[in-house]
Amino acid sequence: MPRRTAGFTGIEMLIVLIIAGVLLAMAVPALGRARARQGALNARDALVMLGARARAVAIEHGDVAELRVDAVTDRAWIQHAGSTMDAVDYSGEFDADVRISSGSAALCVRYNARGLGSSCGGPTLPDTVTFARGSYRARAVVQFLGQVSKR
Repeated sequence: MPRRTAGFTGIEMLIVLIIAGVLLAMAVPALGRARARQGALNARDALVMLGARARAVAIEHGDVAELRVDAVTDRAWIQHAGSTMDAVDYSGEFDADVRISSGSAALCVRYNARGLGSSCGGPTLPDTVTFARGSYRARAVVQFLGQVSKR
């Protein structure tokens, strides 16, 4: 009588590989959608933090600080005393496209020494900045006094 050794047969291994392949084929697109959604949300959150940072810089230094958003280059940065402090490249870091709801190419918020924001002369506030990655959108609202918040 032949002695059978422990292990899996070739057919059993093939079935397991087929099932794993089907599960992987279903998971990869879902992962891509989740990454796109999270990228848009992270881009929005970065603008909210940049707005808070610009306000804090103005208060801390007792001087004017500006938050600038450029929809053409998909960048945002803080301008203080003629130099750029913090900058975010949304197309590079988050793979997100920036759109400003007023239709202008740029948005500028000037914070005074008390932390109150106003428009730098471009579109008036409030305004909405939309971050798009794939089919996902995330919006940040720049309020009347310069507060940047999630929408």
